[in-house]
Amino acid sequence: MTTGESRALILAAQEALENAAGAGPAASSAWAPGRCTLVGEHVDYAGGQVLCVAIQLGIAVALRRSTTERFRVASGENVVTRIEAGPRGDVGDRVLAPVVALRERGIAVPVVEVGIAATLPAGAGLASSAALMVAVTAAILRLLGLRMTARDLAAVALSAERDVLGIPCGPLDQRAVVDAPAQGALLLDCATGAEVSVGWLWPEAVLVACDTGTHHDVGGAEYRRRREETESGLAALSVEGCQDLTEAAIVAGHLDPAIERRLRHVMAESRRAVEGADAMRRADLVALGRLMSASHRSLRDLHEVSTPILDTVVSAVEAAPGCLGARMVGAGFGGTVVALVTLENAEACRSAMADACGGETFLLRPSPGVAVLSPDVVQG
Repeated sequence: MTTGESRALILAAQEALENAAGAGPAASSAWAPGRCTLVGEHVDYAGGQVLCVAIQLGIAVALRRSTTERFRVASGENVVTRIEAGPRGDVGDRVLAPVVALRERGIAVPVVEVGIAATLPAGAGLASSAALMVAVTAAILRLLGLRMTARDLAAVALSAERDVLGIPCGPLDQRAVVDAPAQGALLLDCATGAEVSVGWLWPEAVLVACDTGTHHDVGGAEYRRRREETESGLAALSVEGCQDLTEAAIVAGHLDPAIERRLRHVMAESRRAVEGADAMRRADLVALGRLMSASHRSLRDLHEVSTPILDTVVSAVEAAPGCLGARMVGAGFGGTVVALVTLENAEACRSAMADACGGETFLLRPSPGVAVLSPDVVQG
């Protein structure tokens, strides 16, 4: 299943491939959406719960067998040619990491040429890396006439990013990109892998996003430090994940103050995600907005992953008419702010965000995940 937007992007990816590599065998294609967390940030690696949607912005891939026995990756003006698929420190790493991950699973992936096109901004906290790796994996499966379960497809994309490239990410992005429902949000339990679909019941509400232009790196030192601090705190209290934390246990643990703050964030944030899903089921728009704003305050004050520009944009849009709540999205240290707003006030909220930082603003709409979009490669 494709939309007009995804079809146009696939054509752009095919054009990028042909411009870089010339005519060749027929290409297989795939499109994958980005992800926007509503509530539940920085808890996936702590075994928490996350409420998120896939979005209409995404990444398209056109992929074919190479006739030169060299891998080639074309994305915009960047063209990389190499003999091996393993990481080399260039723009081909994220594109070719799924080749390595699939080969490690025993799938004989040939040498391929790949064209990329995207409407999803890179480094903006909207899961561009996961969308890219899911799209590449789906295109390879389509090329080889193979199918995988949704869980296995997400696992391959996660392994490509975490194991092949060494980026310490949790399972959220890949699961959201693959498993998001057609008309709603996904509540993902990162401890058990269980997921629940929650409908989007508000035709009068929309998500407005602002890319601040300050891009994060999920593999950066500060992200790694937050994860290490969180995991060390969980280990010190002898609990498996943040859903097992209690206020009493944190107080009794006499932890380093920074580690205590990290645990307080993941404990409360996971609970907020569950409360957010309940608010969606009740069609309580105000409650969901309040939870989103509370999430941002916790990310700012307890997990300390926000930045002055992100805080400025959040404050500006929260003061705008029709804004019900706002928060930073993704790993932090830059990226995107998203606000839940009434549709009639969307433009006013976009203006408030743009005025605060000069960044690009756009509306986000829920999108189906790849399991819905590509049933020929994803088993039910």
